[in-house]
Amino acid sequence: MNIKIIHTGGCLTLKLTISEISSETTHTPLKHPFVTAKHTVNDIAAIGVTIRLSNGLEGHGAATANEVVTGDTLESALIVINDVLKPQLLNQDFTAWEALLAKLHGAIKNNGPAKAAYEIALYDLRAQLFKVPLYQYLGGDDDQIATDFTIGIGEPEAMVKEAVEKEKAGFKALKIKVGGTNIAQETERIQQIAKATKRTTRLRIDANQAWNAKRSLALIGQLNNLADRIDFIEQPVDAHDIEGLKRVTDNSPLPIMADESVFSPKDALNLLQQHACDYINIKLMKTGGLSQAEEINHLCELYGVNCMIGCMIESVSGIAAAASFAAAHRNVKFADLDSVFMADMSAAVQPYSLIRDTFILKNHPGLGFV
Repeated sequence: MNIKIIHTGGCLTLKLTISEISSETTHTPLKHPFVTAKHTVNDIAAIGVTIRLSNGLEGHGAATANEVVTGDTLESALIVINDVLKPQLLNQDFTAWEALLAKLHGAIKNNGPAKAAYEIALYDLRAQLFKVPLYQYLGGDDDQIATDFTIGIGEPEAMVKEAVEKEKAGFKALKIKVGGTNIAQETERIQQIAKATKRTTRLRIDANQAWNAKRSLALIGQLNNLADRIDFIEQPVDAHDIEGLKRVTDNSPLPIMADESVFSPKDALNLLQQHACDYINIKLMKTGGLSQAEEINHLCELYGVNCMIGCMIESVSGIAAAASFAAAHRNVKFADLDSVFMADMSAAVQPYSLIRDTFILKNHPGLGFV
């Protein structure tokens, strides 16, 4: 394909209003608990949002709360969706695009998951009205995106077994969750997984803020033999420890990725100006949707810094939007969109095909549900 369509603003001449907004909470059990340094997740808990326009067109979005990352719970997100944001958007002019997004983000501070649910649905509608898939609406020319698979924290033998299984299933990159205080044990987990998998399989190490700079550099120093296989070390220090993050970045032979340190374009610019990281992980639940994700990626492009598109343990709509975002931007070098592989999603309508580790986005308008 050789398509370049960018409609981040654009004009719609027809008069359309938001006539109906509904929400629904769903829980999809994971095949087994997902454990990180900060929490354990047992299911995909999501709030689906549907926005209907006055012409009958429907857009779909979803929120997934993660209290330890965004500060939101499913209950608080639902309140914001129904009691704060819905009154702001209902009966509004959908064609006044910039004003609509300003209302959404100006209604309340933070609350990224709730805002993301609305933004995803709004962008779904916007692309449908332009009669193009969302990834094309955002400027993309590629309908495929490969994801890694995340190996949660567990007994070393179980982690090795899962890593080998996922490699055999077709995943060419594995993200390994770490975060224990015993650096020797954490290093040994990584080394065992590396030894059990092919040298061509890429490894990504995610500490989820578990360490300080000194401890992070101690672990990194034990991974010299894997330098040709490790793509990055992700968020080794506390989200607010920008000085520590920069210290690790300045002294690490391996690339360092910021995740929890970046929620907004302002956060990204702060890190970029200090060269406090080598990569940035963009998540729609952190940014409040696609518009600020676009801004962060643009800043990263200006500074020559590649991005990853990541996710919480999210449902289909959120993953489809994130995959569309990744497909739209060549600067998004990595993808971590594996939650739909962690649960039985056979009962869900999925607007993409999955072949081994790759999302193939449908050539349907919007997210692809229609």
